[in-house]
Amino acid sequence: MKRIIPVLFCAIVLLFPSSVAAKSKKAPKAEAKSSFEKINLNEVSEYDLKQIPGISASKAKALLAYRDEKGEIKSIEELKEINHETKSGKTSYDFATSKGAWTKPIKLLMDADVFTVSGGVGVVDQNALHKHLFPKPRDINSASSAELTALPGISKANAQHLIDNRPFSSIDGLKDISYETKSGKTGYAFATSKGVWKKDIKILIDSGRLVCAGSTKSSKKAAPAKESKSDEQDDGQEESDEPEEY
Repeated sequence: MKRIIPVLFCAIVLLFPSSVAAKSKKAPKAEAKSSFEKINLNEVSEYDLKQIPGISASKAKALLAYRDEKGEIKSIEELKEINHETKSGKTSYDFATSKGAWTKPIKLLMDADVFTVSGGVGVVDQNALHKHLFPKPRDINSASSAELTALPGISKANAQHLIDNRPFSSIDGLKDISYETKSGKTGYAFATSKGVWKKDIKILIDSGRLVCAGSTKSSKKAAPAKESKSDEQDDGQEESDEPEEY
């Protein structure tokens, strides 16, 4: 009996560390649940509609006018019916083409399943929406032109300005990128002349969709370059009836 007790004691000591180790193993963390909630077309306000990429002030007004006329929107497909008369007397559709295909910016929203006509929310969380629409952040030191122009607010010309001025040491390096307009003035691609981010760019940065990584070198200051007419209009272009493209 005296021999059995020491043997049992040794066995317990040997087994104890393994049991502790087993308990100390942490279970893998579950992926964070997206905070995005679908936007209810019957509850969202004009203000919140305008916070959605691809929906201009005129489109927001047209949607609300249609909703007021019909009482409620019963199907997302009804958006294809919303239209208005242009100054030339032609019929222009706000969310789709005359053949019933979604316009490019609206198709992005439809593919991402952003809207609903029941349930969901009536308030737009811009950060959550942008993370939902663009899951992969774009690094300004490595993103391609196609990856940059897929984001709202970045034209092909401005994407090329960005690429030409790499590398950047911080996201603020984008504020230095400037160009010369046809009228001889200095325009800025991503911020105002006072260093304030343009609206679409601020949302991309705040939501972490546009980031600076992969370089410790100082950012270059952009030299003004001759700019095309299309980019010259980026700063204060009036809305048109044509579908927006990113």
